[in-house]
Amino acid sequence: MFGLSELKQTKVYQEAKQEGLAEGRQETKLNSIPRLMQLGLSVEMIAEGLDLSVEVVQQASQFFYEQNVVAFIELLQDQRSLFSPQDLAELAALIEPLPNTIEDLSEAIAQWCKQDGHSLQRQAWRDLVSGKVAARVEELLATNLASLETFEASVNKAILQQAIE
Repeated sequence: MFGLSELKQTKVYQEAKQEGLAEGRQETKLNSIPRLMQLGLSVEMIAEGLDLSVEVVQQASQFFYEQNVVAFIELLQDQRSLFSPQDLAELAALIEPLPNTIEDLSEAIAQWCKQDGHSLQRQAWRDLVSGKVAARVEELLATNLASLETFEASVNKAILQQAIE
């Protein structure tokens, strides 16, 4: 009879275990990129610290910025009651002078959500973002990280402004 201890000694089991560990490590690395960015680390520092290529970190960071904006637009559309007319006016004034870059838009949203009085919006936004990020990490793990395609944002300032109006 073939028992569990014998199964654990097989080459197939050992390889599967190593592959699972490697995938888990990659997932942890990818999930840590947004937090490291929030702490002010550069793309190069994150890449070096996580032993990832700069291109992978850039791709992941651009994705996370976009998901922040996409989730906030969804929040504005699907949970409009969380926003007072004053909130919407503040957001419109905040977004108007910004350049049309996904990083600036994402950062402005994050800063607005951190302000006192926006805890409900912040929590709802984080809930939406976490679901999107988890789905993307799974997608990234299913691909060869070294062969990621160049990121092109699918949202922009005009789309965000339209959602605010």
